[in-house]
Amino acid sequence: MGRFLLSLPLLLVVLALSAQSPGARPPEGEPTVEEIQTIRKILELPPERLQRMRSAIEKIERMSPESRREFAAGLVRYESASPEERHKIMKDLRERGGFGSRVLEHHFKRLSKDEAKAERARIQGLTPEQRLEFIRGLAEKYGPELAKERAKGGEPKDAAPKRRKPPEGEATPPVR
Repeated sequence: MGRFLLSLPLLLVVLALSAQSPGARPPEGEPTVEEIQTIRKILELPPERLQRMRSAIEKIERMSPESRREFAAGLVRYESASPEERHKIMKDLRERGGFGSRVLEHHFKRLSKDEAKAERARIQGLTPEQRLEFIRGLAEKYGPELAKERAKGGEPKDAAPKRRKPPEGEATPPVR
């Protein structure tokens, strides 16, 4: 699930391009104008992004029609959301994700905001195989901690606090 979440921006582009209303359908076998435009944009992408897109498309192909509809509805919500809402949507998706997503989230919580941002960027640059190997390494490192968390139903005492925004109307506490 973590790998899929990392490819969500690419998936948004592909779906946005393919969701454009089709023009008059050319004779069978000839591509539509939208298909040509999509292919042209795809040709401009670097190989790493093409690999992520291929992976995302393969996952979409395996989805049931109902799952596709739900995913499309989620994308519509994501596209129309504010940046803060987008962050919350992504966090919710990660939390519902599999073990790999939980491992990554656990890892990011242990880093400062800037370190987490840099780490996410570094992970984005990895090939899918390298990313999977990286997550496996984190799973070995954090597996026992995550198992204890799950058994207790909470977070370990030494875990970094979650970065949360105060409710509207409350002042932000000073940074020390």
